[in-house]
Amino acid sequence: MRIRKMMGHWAKGAASAACLAVLVISAQPSQAQVQLPGQFPGQTSARNQAMLMADQVFVDRAQRLVASGSVEVWHGSVRLTASRVVYDQSRNHLTIDGPIVLHDGPDRMFLADSADLADDLRTGLIRSARVVLDQQLQIAAASVERADGNLTRMNAVVASSCPVCAQNPTPLWEIRAARVTHDQDAQQLYFDHAQFRIAGVPVFYSPYLRLPDPTLRRSRGFLTPRFSVRSGLGFGTSLPYFLPFGQDRDLTITPSVYTTGSYALALRYRQAFSNGGLEFGGQIARDNRISTRTRGHAYLRALFHLHNDFSLEADLLVPSDRRYLNTYGITSATRIRSHVTLERYRRDQAVRARLVQFHTLEPGVDNSVLPNRVAQAEWEQRIGLAPVGMGGEVRLRFGAHAHQRRARIDGPDGRDLARFNVAAEWRRQMILPAGLVATGAVQGRIDHVRVGNDSAFPDPVTRRAVQGMVDLRWPLAATGAQGTSYVIEPIAQVIASHRNRVNLPNEDHVMPELDPGNLFSMTRFSGHDAPDDGTRANLGFRWARLSAEGLSFEALAGRIWRRDGYDGFDPVNPQPLGQRRSNWLLAGRMWAQSGLSLSLRLLLDDARSPTRGEAGLNWYGRATGLSAVYVYLPANPFEGRNRNRAEWYMNVSHQFNNGLSARFGWEFDVTEREFRTARTGIEYRADCVSVDVSLSHRFATSTNVTRSTSFGLQVELLGIGGARATPTGRACRT
Repeated sequence: MRIRKMMGHWAKGAASAACLAVLVISAQPSQAQVQLPGQFPGQTSARNQAMLMADQVFVDRAQRLVASGSVEVWHGSVRLTASRVVYDQSRNHLTIDGPIVLHDGPDRMFLADSADLADDLRTGLIRSARVVLDQQLQIAAASVERADGNLTRMNAVVASSCPVCAQNPTPLWEIRAARVTHDQDAQQLYFDHAQFRIAGVPVFYSPYLRLPDPTLRRSRGFLTPRFSVRSGLGFGTSLPYFLPFGQDRDLTITPSVYTTGSYALALRYRQAFSNGGLEFGGQIARDNRISTRTRGHAYLRALFHLHNDFSLEADLLVPSDRRYLNTYGITSATRIRSHVTLERYRRDQAVRARLVQFHTLEPGVDNSVLPNRVAQAEWEQRIGLAPVGMGGEVRLRFGAHAHQRRARIDGPDGRDLARFNVAAEWRRQMILPAGLVATGAVQGRIDHVRVGNDSAFPDPVTRRAVQGMVDLRWPLAATGAQGTSYVIEPIAQVIASHRNRVNLPNEDHVMPELDPGNLFSMTRFSGHDAPDDGTRANLGFRWARLSAEGLSFEALAGRIWRRDGYDGFDPVNPQPLGQRRSNWLLAGRMWAQSGLSLSLRLLLDDARSPTRGEAGLNWYGRATGLSAVYVYLPANPFEGRNRNRAEWYMNVSHQFNNGLSARFGWEFDVTEREFRTARTGIEYRADCVSVDVSLSHRFATSTNVTRSTSFGLQVELLGIGGARATPTGRACRT
């Protein structure tokens, strides 16, 4: 309610107003509190009332209401604090002496020395003011004119989101303007004769400039430009333009220009739905690397939550040529995978159907002879048997798989395959005397396979297999000093298997691995063409030390003995799992509460020679992070390696106290003693600006004859247009 209406009772006579003020002051000796009773005609809501609180309230000889000493006025969403307020009812005018703090809702605050305002506190003139928008952007002005409650005009303006101190009065960046208009409804700032400065130095001038205020998250206009330097393209500049269509759709158009004469245009469209989201786009480019045609790529990503707990996910990427994605920094992967997946996961059920397409970008590889068109469907149901007294659980699995090659020739290069499989498994676990844990399982599976374009295999063929498993574990635990726990667990697992002998191609998993996760598994293949059948015994020993404060350790050693070796593996170039006796598996890990962790996996043959080796180190401290991986693979022609391979991957990052962070990493070929890739980056994030500089280089090696270098620079002003400022904790010293 307007103060003029609210103060109507005092306006009827100076004597009655003075008496009321005296009564209030006598009731509260230290502070006067007055509830103003006036209302708009026809309105009776309590929220239209105003409240004034001050140390002293009286009516002077000019019939003006005067409040002084820690004055506070509340009117709707507006809250005013000042040292003195004088209300003249004849002019509907407030004269306010500072220091003044005016809060207009949660997003705007005015700090001023003096002001002349109308009785609604929403129109008038504020002198020597500082406006703070969304607790981020500060605008210092010689004067501020408020009109209609929504428009605020500021004169002789300096705007910045950087902290300004007496000992450091020049902000890192600022915008000076002759006049700024803030449209609160449109959430826009309009600058007249704007001058952009960095550290006090003018670098840009515009007679007219429009910026979104910090409360606006989606605004039409140009986004932060991006700069890059890439091999073959030179220095490039990208300037995105953002087009919102309501709150659920937007389009981003990004033209890019390079110093070599190349240019590109990228599009990205996004739309949000009540049950998911959709994004698609791509880029078209013309450059001097391939002058015969236009290059580019297209992509689509989507995720939707459907009825009955189903979800639909799509991720499609189609490039024009092999080198395009790496040239323009889209991705450095050598193989891209596109898929459309429909799936549902519940406590006792899993359903998934998907279409997948693989496309290799490696030079010299013919995609037409690869099985890169795949269709899959899987359904699994778990049924608990405790209610029927049998105990344990039953798992039913149904699956279908088909893949196709584009080449229409007879033999492995043109072979197509379709398979349908059904499996049932019963499993139960029991605790025996002396703490022995026993698990039993029985599994049956039927695979019906049809092979096309390869006369070496019969069509169709049906494969049947039955397996039975008994697993015995004897965990022994003890507690040491300071609550440290020790666990020793010998494990013995015996699996008997029988299947009919049929000849089938193995294309979905030709290199099974042996690791701590599958040593005691009924299958070590991710596919179904070569199932892990055969009678075998899996033996292992586990030891662990668990500490709540110090270091914790876990180690595992084990091996597999088989009655027969795996079918389809080359006996001349054995695999860790391809013989009657597997390699020895040695694995362990160490971790601590400080963020340090170390893992190791090693496979040894009977001659104690390593056939696999992998070590990983991770440490994440308060300001430093480190991740390192070392991998060793000996030569094995059956697995496509004619020489030993040893690789070292490293990533390090550190956060400094001054807002600066650095990162670097590399991929190093230990065998050839040469770097494959190296990358580094520096990011500076202050209270009002973010600068990210990155550099990466791909070296020319024996397996990659093309080298490339890319440089990126991204600068973002924080505190405007939804780019929220992040205080670093620095404060002005008094």
